[in-house]
Amino acid sequence: MSYSIREAKAKLSEVIRDAEDEPIVISNHGKPAAVVLSPERYEGLLEEIEDLRDRLSVHESRGEPTMSFDKLVAELGLND
Repeated sequence: MSYSIREAKAKLSEVIRDAEDEPIVISNHGKPAAVVLSPERYEGLLEEIEDLRDRLSVHESRGEPTMSFDKLVAELGLND
């Protein structure tokens, strides 16, 4: 779901309520400018990132072939 900045300002309570179910994209002149997440989803993403970094550290400490976190994110297309 998405809102323009103008819509988001006018319907802030609705935007926040909708963010409980799914991420909300706020656009500026038709381009994504921000994403509104529920606190639970945000915390979940932070935990998942931390878990991935921990796993990467374990592999790196074993001398197993790895790639940098930034390169992995780029290859998975998660940096867009």
